[in-house]
Amino acid sequence: MKIVIVGAGRIAWHLGKRLKSKGLPVAQIISRTGVQAEALAEMLHASWADSVDDLVSDADWIIIAVRDDAIQAVASALSPFVQNSLVTHTSGGTAGALLAPYFKRFGVFYPLQSFSMEHTPVWSKIPFCVDAQSEEDVLFLKKIAKTIGNLVYRVNDEQRALLHVAAVFANNFANRCFAIAEKILEDKDLPFELLHPLMEETLAKALQDSPARMQTGPAMRGDLDTVHKHLDLLSENPEWQEIYREISENINPDLAV
Repeated sequence: MKIVIVGAGRIAWHLGKRLKSKGLPVAQIISRTGVQAEALAEMLHASWADSVDDLVSDADWIIIAVRDDAIQAVASALSPFVQNSLVTHTSGGTAGALLAPYFKRFGVFYPLQSFSMEHTPVWSKIPFCVDAQSEEDVLFLKKIAKTIGNLVYRVNDEQRALLHVAAVFANNFANRCFAIAEKILEDKDLPFELLHPLMEETLAKALQDSPARMQTGPAMRGDLDTVHKHLDLLSENPEWQEIYREISENINPDLAV
């Protein structure tokens, strides 16, 4: 099997290494950023190109691992050079149907994880959400996902779009709250480590039971005095103040902040 990855960013880097480690070597890396493409290709012992014009002619599976807003442009550029290859993207927020006008065989191979260059993914814990137009290609993607990971789900475009929204709440928005908390402590010369045990306990409870049932805090209790004190303490940061107010009222709609 000949695999091509279009893109040389974080997902391409980690996915390429994982495929190679499981006996599924990548044959080619294509990226407009030639330096990154060359570096990744060298690590994978693959060829590289900075244009889709140089796509290998006999690719079996082409993985588009680029930013969401670039997927359609990449698909359009690839289309004239693809005949029977299966083409998938790795996006959670983009419909697989976006690829339909460009390829006979298309689908989605979405690892639900936030990747960074500093951390090695624990692949056995990463859910793979796959889908394709044909059942044969779905089975192929499931087999690959099982080979490089452990958790595999077939998720259609509508389900995956909502899953991606949920992931933003659980990851990006939660992390933004962590960042605000870190800054609040930093401004008073307090270490962020003070909150680590609380954060770990919160996540452990959320994973053990329904987060809605685990909700605590002044807003949940209807403790308006404490909420107002907190808002006063945040008066020098109106944006944080508004976030606090909005979330408090969302936790307890009866709380007239």
